[in-house]
Amino acid sequence: METLRLSRATHQLLERGVEALEKIGRELERYNDRQEQTDGTDS
Repeated sequence: METLRLSRATHQLLERGVEALEKIGRELERYNDRQEQTDGTDS
């Protein structure tokens, strides 16, 4: 039973980590898109 609880907790932790990384990836894409737009207007 202890193993099952540990496994579930580990799974939840990994799931949250993946969600956080996906969110960071989306934010980086948005940042890069904004940078490309401003780079295009400066030159």
